[in-house]
Amino acid sequence: MDNDIQLFDKLLMLPLFQGLSREDLSEIVAHTKFGFHKYGRGKTVLRDGDVCDHLYFLMNGHLNAEHEADDHSYTIIEDLPSPNILQPEHLFGLSQRYSCTFVTKTNCSFITIDKNETMRLSDEFIVFRLNLLNLISTKLQKVGRIPWKHQPQRLEMRIGRYIENRCQRPAGEKCLKIKMDRLAEELNETRRNISQALRAMEAKGLITVNRGEIHVPALEMIIKAESATR
Repeated sequence: MDNDIQLFDKLLMLPLFQGLSREDLSEIVAHTKFGFHKYGRGKTVLRDGDVCDHLYFLMNGHLNAEHEADDHSYTIIEDLPSPNILQPEHLFGLSQRYSCTFVTKTNCSFITIDKNETMRLSDEFIVFRLNLLNLISTKLQKVGRIPWKHQPQRLEMRIGRYIENRCQRPAGEKCLKIKMDRLAEELNETRRNISQALRAMEAKGLITVNRGEIHVPALEMIIKAESATR
């Protein structure tokens, strides 16, 4: 009974279960096959290309989501805090595989639900179905807005936008592993201009630069700085 109460409370933390009645949640807890997993720090939970046949709910801890360019020329690593759901949009559609590698940054715990159970919950509970559709639709709409956003003119802000467009969430810690020449090529700029812009951003405390690596302590600060320049 105590375990059921704890699971009940944990489900209330997740957007897919919000809005369900207490009776519905009790039925879900009683009849759904949940998986429970714990990982120590530095463990790989999922790899880029793994089949997405479960919903992974991060309940406690922080993950690093590592996303690599198709030509392997650069990688973005971003911090994902709990509670979180790992790429639920990949459960359906053209490519039902994860597009990131997820590595634990701290000790982490997960609840998982396989695809068949997810489909059953969608059939039996309309609120769950609407929550799932809203979650996936919101992600797709955010991606669809990217080409229509105002394009910043200052190179510093273009670098920030470049990082933002490749992250799952527009906030938190990020790390872009890329060579200076490649970043210059991506932004159609000279290496010298890129170097100057990075130094200016570092002087403002927006980033720190090491060899082949740009560390962003808080992406929202770059976005805020961009908004202030408009």
